[in-house]
Amino acid sequence: MRKHYAVSRTRWQMAQKMVLESWRGRNLAEEYKAGETRYLPLIQHITSELADDASILEIGCGALCLTHSLPQKNKTFLDPLIDDFRRMFPGELTEGEYLSCNAEEIQKSDHSFDLIVCLNTIPHSLNPELIMNEMRRLLKKKGTLVLAIETHSGLEARLHYLAERWLPSICRHTCPYFYSLQGIRNTLTRHFSIDEEILIDERRGWLPGFTRQEHLFICSQEERKKKGAGQNPSPQV
Repeated sequence: MRKHYAVSRTRWQMAQKMVLESWRGRNLAEEYKAGETRYLPLIQHITSELADDASILEIGCGALCLTHSLPQKNKTFLDPLIDDFRRMFPGELTEGEYLSCNAEEIQKSDHSFDLIVCLNTIPHSLNPELIMNEMRRLLKKKGTLVLAIETHSGLEARLHYLAERWLPSICRHTCPYFYSLQGIRNTLTRHFSIDEEILIDERRGWLPGFTRQEHLFICSQEERKKKGAGQNPSPQV
Protein backbone atom coordinates (compact mmCIF):
# COMPACT_ATOMS: atom_id res chain seq x y z
CA MET A 1 0.00 0.00 0.00
CA ARG A 2 1.88 3.08 -1.21
CA LYS A 3 -0.51 5.80 -0.05
CA HIS A 4 -3.51 6.17 2.20
CA TYR A 5 -6.76 7.23 0.59
CA ALA A 6 -7.91 10.38 2.34
CA VAL A 7 -10.86 9.96 4.71
CA SER A 8 -14.01 12.02 4.31
CA ARG A 9 -14.31 15.41 5.97
CA THR A 10 -17.19 14.03 8.07
CA ARG A 11 -14.98 11.22 9.36
CA TRP A 12 -12.19 13.68 10.14
CA GLN A 13 -14.56 16.03 11.98
CA MET A 14 -15.74 13.13 14.14
CA ALA A 15 -12.12 12.32 14.98
CA GLN A 16 -11.44 15.96 15.87
CA LYS A 17 -14.36 15.96 18.30
CA MET A 18 -12.92 12.83 19.88
CA VAL A 19 -9.55 14.56 20.31
CA LEU A 20 -11.19 17.60 21.86
CA GLU A 21 -13.21 15.51 24.30
CA SER A 22 -10.07 13.66 25.36
CA TRP A 23 -8.64 16.94 26.68
CA ARG A 24 -11.55 17.82 28.95
CA GLY A 25 -10.63 17.82 32.62
CA ARG A 26 -6.88 17.54 32.06
CA ASN A 27 -4.34 19.52 34.06
CA LEU A 28 -2.46 21.50 31.43
CA ALA A 29 0.66 22.02 33.57
CA GLU A 30 0.97 18.30 34.26
CA GLU A 31 0.41 17.39 30.61
CA TYR A 32 3.03 19.89 29.52
CA LYS A 33 5.59 18.53 31.98
CA ALA A 34 5.03 14.98 30.66
CA GLY A 35 5.35 16.11 27.05
CA GLU A 36 8.41 18.19 27.78
CA THR A 37 10.14 15.20 29.40
CA ARG A 38 9.21 12.91 26.53
CA TYR A 39 10.05 15.01 23.49
CA LEU A 40 12.16 18.07 24.19
CA PRO A 41 15.43 16.23 24.96
CA LEU A 42 15.13 14.69 21.48
CA ILE A 43 14.62 18.08 19.86
CA GLN A 44 17.02 20.28 21.79
CA HIS A 45 20.18 18.93 20.15
CA ILE A 46 18.73 20.20 16.86
CA THR A 47 17.64 23.60 18.14
CA SER A 48 21.00 24.15 19.85
CA GLU A 49 22.42 24.61 16.34
CA LEU A 50 19.76 27.12 15.29
CA ALA A 51 20.15 30.88 15.48
CA ASP A 52 18.09 32.83 18.00
CA ASP A 53 16.00 34.31 15.18
CA ALA A 54 15.31 30.94 13.51
CA SER A 55 11.67 30.29 12.58
CA ILE A 56 9.88 27.27 14.10
CA LEU A 57 6.48 25.89 13.08
CA GLU A 58 4.70 23.40 15.36
CA ILE A 59 1.96 21.56 13.47
CA GLY A 60 -0.77 20.02 15.62
CA CYS A 61 0.41 21.91 18.68
CA GLY A 62 -2.72 21.03 20.66
CA ALA A 63 -3.13 22.87 23.95
CA LEU A 64 0.52 22.31 24.96
CA CYS A 65 2.55 24.10 22.27
CA LEU A 66 5.62 22.22 23.47
CA THR A 67 8.12 24.17 21.39
CA HIS A 68 7.34 27.42 23.19
CA SER A 69 10.08 26.71 25.75
CA LEU A 70 12.77 26.42 23.05
CA PRO A 71 15.10 29.44 23.04
CA GLN A 72 14.32 30.59 19.49
CA LYS A 73 12.07 33.63 19.33
CA ASN A 74 10.03 33.13 16.15
CA LYS A 75 7.46 30.41 16.71
CA THR A 76 4.19 29.66 14.97
CA PHE A 77 1.66 27.22 16.44
CA LEU A 78 -0.90 25.55 14.18
CA ASP A 79 -3.92 23.49 15.17
CA PRO A 80 -7.48 23.42 13.75
CA LEU A 81 -8.76 23.13 17.33
CA ILE A 82 -6.75 26.00 18.80
CA ASP A 83 -9.79 28.23 19.39
CA ASP A 84 -11.51 25.35 21.19
CA PHE A 85 -8.43 24.85 23.38
CA ARG A 86 -8.41 28.55 24.26
CA ARG A 87 -12.00 28.28 25.45
CA MET A 88 -11.26 25.05 27.31
CA PHE A 89 -8.15 26.45 29.04
CA PRO A 90 -8.78 30.23 29.30
CA GLY A 91 -5.59 32.18 29.85
CA GLU A 92 -3.41 29.06 30.05
CA LEU A 93 -2.08 28.78 26.50
CA THR A 94 1.29 30.33 25.78
CA GLU A 95 1.69 33.53 23.79
CA GLY A 96 2.74 33.34 20.16
CA GLU A 97 1.49 33.38 16.59
CA TYR A 98 -1.40 30.95 16.19
CA LEU A 99 -2.89 29.52 13.02
CA SER A 100 -6.35 28.04 13.53
CA CYS A 101 -6.46 26.03 10.32
CA ASN A 102 -5.77 22.66 8.76
CA ALA A 103 -2.17 21.78 7.97
CA GLU A 104 -3.13 20.68 4.45
CA GLU A 105 -3.11 24.33 3.32
CA ILE A 106 -1.03 26.79 5.34
CA GLN A 107 -1.00 30.47 4.45
CA LYS A 108 2.75 30.97 4.69
CA SER A 109 5.37 31.62 2.02
CA ASP A 110 7.58 28.88 0.62
CA HIS A 111 10.69 28.04 2.66
CA SER A 112 9.56 30.04 5.70
CA PHE A 113 10.79 27.78 8.51
CA ASP A 114 14.11 26.48 9.77
CA LEU A 115 12.41 23.79 11.86
CA ILE A 116 9.00 22.13 11.60
CA VAL A 117 7.82 19.99 14.53
CA CYS A 118 4.89 17.61 14.05
CA LEU A 119 4.20 15.42 17.08
CA ASN A 120 1.55 12.68 16.75
CA THR A 121 -0.53 14.71 14.34
CA ILE A 122 -0.42 12.88 11.00
CA PRO A 123 -2.74 9.98 12.08
CA HIS A 124 -5.41 12.54 13.09
CA SER A 125 -5.26 14.64 9.94
CA LEU A 126 -7.62 14.96 7.00
CA ASN A 127 -5.06 14.18 4.30
CA PRO A 128 -1.52 13.17 5.37
CA GLU A 129 -0.07 13.42 1.85
CA LEU A 130 -1.13 17.04 1.52
CA ILE A 131 0.45 17.83 4.89
CA MET A 132 3.70 16.23 3.74
CA ASN A 133 3.58 18.43 0.64
CA GLU A 134 3.02 21.54 2.77
CA MET A 135 5.81 20.72 5.20
CA ARG A 136 8.22 20.23 2.30
CA ARG A 137 7.10 23.50 0.74
CA LEU A 138 7.47 25.46 3.97
CA LEU A 139 10.78 24.00 5.11
CA LYS A 140 13.93 25.89 4.20
CA LYS A 141 16.40 24.07 1.99
CA LYS A 142 18.69 23.36 4.94
CA GLY A 143 15.83 23.09 7.44
CA THR A 144 14.81 20.15 9.62
CA LEU A 145 11.54 18.28 10.14
CA VAL A 146 10.93 16.49 13.45
CA LEU A 147 7.98 14.10 13.28
CA ALA A 148 6.73 11.74 16.01
CA ILE A 149 4.15 9.04 15.34
CA GLU A 150 2.74 5.89 16.91
CA THR A 151 3.18 2.96 14.54
CA HIS A 152 1.23 -0.30 14.44
CA SER A 153 2.01 -3.78 13.25
CA GLY A 154 1.63 -4.20 9.50
CA LEU A 155 -1.43 -6.42 9.95
CA GLU A 156 -3.21 -4.02 12.31
CA ALA A 157 -2.48 -1.06 10.03
CA ARG A 158 -3.81 -2.97 7.03
CA LEU A 159 -6.99 -4.11 8.82
CA HIS A 160 -7.67 -0.57 9.99
CA TYR A 161 -7.14 0.77 6.47
CA LEU A 162 -9.63 -1.74 5.02
CA ALA A 163 -12.14 -1.05 7.78
CA GLU A 164 -11.92 2.71 7.18
CA ARG A 165 -12.69 2.16 3.50
CA TRP A 166 -15.44 -0.48 3.75
CA LEU A 167 -16.76 -0.51 7.36
CA PRO A 168 -16.03 2.99 8.71
CA SER A 169 -18.61 2.71 11.49
CA ILE A 170 -16.37 0.31 13.44
CA CYS A 171 -13.50 2.85 13.37
CA ARG A 172 -15.38 5.76 14.89
CA HIS A 173 -13.39 5.59 18.16
CA THR A 174 -9.97 5.52 16.48
CA CYS A 175 -7.89 8.09 14.65
CA PRO A 176 -8.41 8.06 10.86
CA TYR A 177 -5.00 6.61 9.96
CA PHE A 178 -2.87 3.77 11.30
CA TYR A 179 0.70 3.58 10.02
CA SER A 180 3.08 0.66 10.15
CA LEU A 181 6.73 1.54 10.66
CA GLN A 182 7.52 0.77 7.03
CA GLY A 183 4.45 2.72 5.95
CA ILE A 184 5.54 5.96 7.61
CA ARG A 185 9.09 5.44 6.33
CA ASN A 186 7.72 5.14 2.80
CA THR A 187 5.57 8.23 3.25
CA LEU A 188 8.41 10.33 4.61
CA THR A 189 10.93 9.25 1.99
CA ARG A 190 8.60 10.36 -0.80
CA HIS A 191 9.13 13.89 0.48
CA PHE A 192 12.24 14.02 2.70
CA SER A 193 15.49 12.32 3.59
CA ILE A 194 15.28 10.49 6.95
CA ASP A 195 18.48 11.42 8.80
CA GLU A 196 17.69 9.83 12.17
CA GLU A 197 15.08 7.45 13.54
CA ILE A 198 14.54 7.10 17.30
CA LEU A 199 12.39 4.57 19.14
CA ILE A 200 10.70 6.40 22.00
CA ASP A 201 8.39 3.75 23.43
CA GLU A 202 6.88 0.32 22.77
CA ARG A 203 3.76 -1.38 24.09
CA ARG A 204 1.46 -4.24 23.25
CA GLY A 205 -1.71 -3.67 21.29
CA TRP A 206 -5.15 -5.13 21.86
CA LEU A 207 -4.20 -8.52 20.36
CA PRO A 208 -1.01 -10.59 20.59
CA GLY A 209 1.43 -9.47 17.92
CA PHE A 210 -0.21 -6.07 17.53
CA THR A 211 2.76 -4.23 19.02
CA ARG A 212 2.68 -0.46 18.94
CA GLN A 213 5.75 1.74 18.93
CA GLU A 214 6.30 5.46 19.04
CA HIS A 215 9.05 6.69 16.76
CA LEU A 216 10.60 10.08 16.22
CA PHE A 217 12.04 10.92 12.80
CA ILE A 218 14.48 13.69 12.05
CA CYS A 219 14.32 14.58 8.38
CA SER A 220 15.81 17.04 5.94
CA GLN A 221 15.31 18.24 2.38
CA GLU A 222 18.77 17.00 1.47
CA GLU A 223 20.74 13.85 2.29
CA ARG A 224 22.76 14.27 5.47
CA LYS A 225 24.95 11.93 7.48
CA LYS A 226 22.79 9.32 9.23
CA LYS A 227 22.94 9.16 13.02
CA GLY A 228 22.24 6.22 15.36
CA ALA A 229 19.01 5.02 13.74
CA GLY A 230 16.75 3.21 16.16
CA GLN A 231 18.51 4.47 19.28
CA ASN A 232 16.76 6.23 22.12
CA PRO A 233 19.02 8.82 23.76
CA SER A 234 16.52 9.80 26.44
CA PRO A 235 14.63 7.79 29.10
CA GLN A 236 11.28 6.32 28.09
CA VAL A 237 8.26 7.64 29.95
